[in-house]
Amino acid sequence: MKRSPLFLALAALAVSVIVVAPLPFVVGNGTMRYMTDLFIMIAVAQLWNLLAGFGGVVSIGQHAFIGAGAYSFFGFTTLLGLHPFTAMALTVPFGALLSLPVFTILSRMRVAYFAIGSWVLAEVFLLTAGKLPGFGGGSGLSLRPQIVKAFGARTGARIENIYWLSFAILVLIVLMIILVMHSRKGYALRAMRDNENAAMALGVNPNAIKMMLFVVSGGLLSLLGALNTLQKLRVNPAGSFSLIDWTVFIIFIVVIGGMGRIIGPIIGAVLFVLLRENLANYGPVYMIVLGAAAIAMMLYEPGGLAALPARWRKRRSA
Repeated sequence: MKRSPLFLALAALAVSVIVVAPLPFVVGNGTMRYMTDLFIMIAVAQLWNLLAGFGGVVSIGQHAFIGAGAYSFFGFTTLLGLHPFTAMALTVPFGALLSLPVFTILSRMRVAYFAIGSWVLAEVFLLTAGKLPGFGGGSGLSLRPQIVKAFGARTGARIENIYWLSFAILVLIVLMIILVMHSRKGYALRAMRDNENAAMALGVNPNAIKMMLFVVSGGLLSLLGALNTLQKLRVNPAGSFSLIDWTVFIIFIVVIGGMGRIIGPIIGAVLFVLLRENLANYGPVYMIVLGAAAIAMMLYEPGGLAALPARWRKRRSA
């Protein structure tokens, strides 16, 4: 009996949860921190893939919302005295509301200018963060110990709790994308990405869908920025709004793994981490290899690593 794509996707997600969730019982703190960074990276890549790969909205300024989430979390907890869990939850509506005026400005621009404009606005956010009173200026500030201890009194307990929290957020993001892409909105997304004029003729409102994607992405990216701040234990403009970490590397992950496929960012993130761990000590060579790998993949198979099995099957059958 042939299973539906939705059933297979949900089954694969369930197996992943069964395998990955219990890992803190058998691995050390270092591995858990390593895995938490990987979860955050995959989640950011999934959201960029949702925008660019599924919706055709190419933004190179998503680090603006990562940084906004980090700074809003710090402000809610340190300056306003809110409970850390409440503050983390509030980063989602904060990022979503912030994305509305950003999208209103960017939506007036064509594709290439949209991408450039998103990067420029992100740099404006970075420069603004360095001037905010109470956030440590350009050098930033560390989180207070009592904020960190809300996620675990002991270091080991805190690392475990953040591991499970980051994995839960990643699972929810992937589940949301799976359900959306197998719904009527998902078909509208694909139609809009492939041919916007034809989609409009069928009653699809591209601007409304793009705004919805941008708002959802902005809110969840802000949540991931808060989570990353818990990992790093501090905020600072260069780190929280890092173009390299949250845009350049994320685009590499999605392109090398496969745009427009849910499995793509997962494959790309694992490959990226392996390359980073093995080549980081070689300085510039590390970046050269990443760039060369991305160019080679785009030339050989634009669909990324996730598309290679189908390509090889087609060759074999031919």
